[in-house]
Amino acid sequence: MCNLMRQITTTIFILMLGMVYGQEFVYPSIVTQGKNINSFVPDGWKLLDSAKGDLNKDNHDDIALIIQHKDSVSLVVKEFGENETVITQPRVLIILFYNPTKNNYFLKEKSNSFILNDDNSNMDDPYEDISINKGVLKIDFHIFMNMGGWGMSSNIYKFRYQKNEFVLIGADCFSTNRGSGATEDTSYNFLTNKVKVSTGSIESDEEKVLWRTLKIKKLKTFKTFTKPFTWEIEKDIFL
Repeated sequence: MCNLMRQITTTIFILMLGMVYGQEFVYPSIVTQGKNINSFVPDGWKLLDSAKGDLNKDNHDDIALIIQHKDSVSLVVKEFGENETVITQPRVLIILFYNPTKNNYFLKEKSNSFILNDDNSNMDDPYEDISINKGVLKIDFHIFMNMGGWGMSSNIYKFRYQKNEFVLIGADCFSTNRGSGATEDTSYNFLTNKVKVSTGSIESDEEKVLWRTLKIKKLKTFKTFTKPFTWEIEKDIFL
């Protein structure tokens, strides 16, 4: 009888987990216009971060915001070419343009995948910051492994609105090996197709600088570059 009760209890527990985590997660629909930030935060979600600034050069502040699901859910993500199930609180990037005629905001861009989730217990939350400066939207990530790696890096992606879409005009990666102290700062300019690589050490101010030329035929957008570290920009180098 005890074994039977244990089996029944285990079955109920698994079913309950399925109810909490096993349901297929569906990202929310975002309203197309609203008076303020709160208008664009659906039920069950919360505001994680936001930034204001003029993105479309109309002399009015626009808004970029990141929302996060309040509850943890089960998501299947692709890592290194393989599917992996993680428990996380999904995040969504939303970009709003201000409409001075209606005195409200309207939805211009949304990405369910570009903002990295905090879903790895062996690393710090990768999300760092979002900002708007001189018409450029900057999204910062910080990669710091508590286990499984000596490297740490700060990664900045720069988008600018042009020809009715947000294009990736530049990216910076500042990396440090915590074991050796070696540093490498890589700056990509996709408008000039140039790469600047500065190598050095935390123990010295001296740096060695090299320049490379890229072969990028078309600028990436949120639709063609959907998630950080998935674009093999050069052989064995993922941005």
